[in-house]
Amino acid sequence: MRILQLIDTLDPGGAERMAVNMANTFHEMQIPNCLVVSRSQGQLGSLIIDQNSVSILGKRNTLDLKAFWKLRAIVQKFKPDIIHAHSTSIYWAVGLKFIFSKAKLIWHDHLGISEDVIINNPRHELKWMAPWIDLVITANESTADFWVDQKLKSADKIQYLANFPYLKVKKKVKTDVFTFLHLANFRSEKGQKTLILASKRLSDTGLKFKARLVGKKVDIDWWEACSQMISELGLATHVFLEEARADVDQLMAEVDAGLVASDREGLPVALLEYGLAGLPVISTNVGQCPTVLEKGKYGELVNPGDAIGLADAMEKLIANPQTAKESGQRFQTHINESYGASFFIEKYADILERNFHQKLTQN
Repeated sequence: MRILQLIDTLDPGGAERMAVNMANTFHEMQIPNCLVVSRSQGQLGSLIIDQNSVSILGKRNTLDLKAFWKLRAIVQKFKPDIIHAHSTSIYWAVGLKFIFSKAKLIWHDHLGISEDVIINNPRHELKWMAPWIDLVITANESTADFWVDQKLKSADKIQYLANFPYLKVKKKVKTDVFTFLHLANFRSEKGQKTLILASKRLSDTGLKFKARLVGKKVDIDWWEACSQMISELGLATHVFLEEARADVDQLMAEVDAGLVASDREGLPVALLEYGLAGLPVISTNVGQCPTVLEKGKYGELVNPGDAIGLADAMEKLIANPQTAKESGQRFQTHINESYGASFFIEKYADILERNFHQKLTQN
């Protein structure tokens, strides 16, 4: 079994972390694999164990034929059984399918479904590309249901498969005050403003805490609006905006709790990483988050956009640090047992065998 992954960049993001996690897991299992990055390597590239398995195309635009021919040469040399295309890399992957018809093409759709996505990003063009896609994997069940309803493929060719984390847990660093981590790129749907408003409510009560908002500046205007909001609300000693970091393992060791404040999600890898790191968590009730947390058994759930509810949940953790620590430990056990790399690989192998009659084995 030979697997070629294709993704646009390795800038910090959920799909990108999954591509890296899969590459590292395949490497550890001695499954021949390569990871082709269309545009730029980004910060996450340094996390890949086998650097020789990574190829960068330097793609400048959709019609960059020089980069596409480079991709074609890589595929010709590697001879994959599976082409696993993440998110928007499916467009070039379909182009490859015309040339390498024997390889099975999997599209891994990481986008969470919401009314906003359906209206503003319906991706109608995928309908005519569907005949060349052999299987669709989605990061949450609602996205799988959406594509079944849209008749993109038959229901048995659209599979939900939960993301998984890959993290080297580091020794906890003692914090001066209770510190929250919100690990998400800066985009409006990630809920940074809701978290800032919740922090204002906590600040007004006199509680001592910090909230670290860490992510890539995907939307510069959103970043600047968040920065201005922090300044206007007098939160400079409580809320901190930080650019994306590759050393997520170290970042997790420097905080006391993890937050997901998104308006929509698939299955955020950050939530799973919080679990591996043993952090207590608060999450909005979106995507697969309530499933991961088993409707509140392993963490607090609040409604998206509910700054008051988020503030109340944060206050609860601050006021009960030992209870919070114990909650994080239970969550850690749950993630290791139900969402770890071995669990993902078992399900992935089953999908390959059921759909393509191919075993995920070493060559």
